Amino acid sequence: MDLSNSTHSRWWKDPGLRKLNLLLSACYLGAIANGYTSSLISNLIANQKWFADLEGLSNINLLGLVVAAQPIGCIAAFFPAPWLSDTFGRRAGMMFGNICMTIAFIGQTFSHDFGQFLATRCLAGFGTIFNIIASSALLTELAHPRQRAISGALFNTFYFIGSMVAAWTSYGALHFSGSWSWRLPVTAQLVWTAVQLPLIFFCPESPRWLASHGKPEKAQLVLATYHANENLHDELVIFEQTQLSLTIGSEHQNHRASWSALCTTSGNRKRLTLSVVIGVATQWCGNGVITFYLAPVLRTVGVTSSFKQQGINGGLQIYNWFLACGAALLAERAGRRRLFLTSAGTMLVFMTLVTVCSVLFSTFQSVAAGYAVIVFLFLFLGGYVIGLTPIPILYINEIWPSHLRAKGSSVFWVSQAAATCFNQYVNPIALEKILWKYYLVYVGVLIAVVGFIFSYVPETKGLSLEEIGRIFDTRQTSETELDAVELQRNYEQHIVDP
Repeated sequence: MDLSNSTHSRWWKDPGLRKLNLLLSACYLGAIANGYTSSLISNLIANQKWFADLEGLSNINLLGLVVAAQPIGCIAAFFPAPWLSDTFGRRAGMMFGNICMTIAFIGQTFSHDFGQFLATRCLAGFGTIFNIIASSALLTELAHPRQRAISGALFNTFYFIGSMVAAWTSYGALHFSGSWSWRLPVTAQLVWTAVQLPLIFFCPESPRWLASHGKPEKAQLVLATYHANENLHDELVIFEQTQLSLTIGSEHQNHRASWSALCTTSGNRKRLTLSVVIGVATQWCGNGVITFYLAPVLRTVGVTSSFKQQGINGGLQIYNWFLACGAALLAERAGRRRLFLTSAGTMLVFMTLVTVCSVLFSTFQSVAAGYAVIVFLFLFLGGYVIGLTPIPILYINEIWPSHLRAKGSSVFWVSQAAATCFNQYVNPIALEKILWKYYLVYVGVLIAVVGFIFSYVPETKGLSLEEIGRIFDTRQTSETELDAVELQRNYEQHIVDP
């Protein structure tokens, strides 16, 4: 049986979907802000005036601590971020995160010593996790069913919009004399919060959150407004409302929304394992060395000019964004598992080649080997962004049921932050002490990641959120739920135009 829907098959020709996608851009702004803030530090490392103004940064241990400050703040938000999002709504989480980030960015701009910059960067990380947990959940729960996969996969690709702007803003600011050569790109972080905050007020609340908090009528109105051009009797809207009622009723009956629920069933334990391992893998596969310490890596192969380093970094971000967007558009066609495996396998090949060429440069001072390292770094990060940029956020939000989605997402983000924190503190020390030998660690990690994905990660391509739940949960599904799942499958495969 097919479900009719009062929308045009091409979203840009439909007023309701145009408005929905415009408002959902507020969610993407959270990813852009995260990309700018996270990658800004690698640009500041190439600016010697930053080191001169903030006393103490020349100490390699303190530099590692500053770089790791943002993920430290993310870890601190582990419990409060999902609690706020679940208790007061996804929009409340986004607003609180923006307020914290705004205060932090202003503080960073006027920092005059190491301690001030460290504290404000921690606060920025704290606010970021509130923002991205709520943003990614709202995007998954509010997007039109036929756009959910691509919308979710595109979320983290906007990280590169932020990192791209950070790179080129920092490059341009190098032409300024004095402190504004680094204070200008730090101040520019405020652009994202200034744009996102007003958009949040116009963005509707998640219908799943509304239904779970005793507001089914408001949930139905949101679904009708944005998924069916205000047609309350649309078949898709009725179906979605029925699904929400079944899901929310099951959640309330079983009282499984506490933190302990993440490990009380075999299905949730598998979800938890996937959330932790994928979160760690996104940062322990070698990308952190390049993303946050590109300038020192380039210096090891003879590229010492700040302008050349910033130019290479800016080009790298553009290249990454195009590849990540292309992969996101293939999320439903190629499948999450295939993109994961392709990504990890490609990184393994090029990390091995980076290591070999770094040895040649170190031993023979070969200029050709040095430039080959740069080429292979581009190809390595290309492998990273086709799988480990667009897919994890979509995948983690898909595999967790709605009542545990914010908590499961928090586990993923904090696992990623903990891995980032460790790497960012250790990387500069390891690069200084053992140089290219450090890359061998990541070759070993990538071999383990390929094995884990191949043996443990299930495919979710072409499935509704309810069908994905059945992959993990062994409980018997009611006949009504099975009918709903079949209707959803038919709708997503055979969209009927009005």
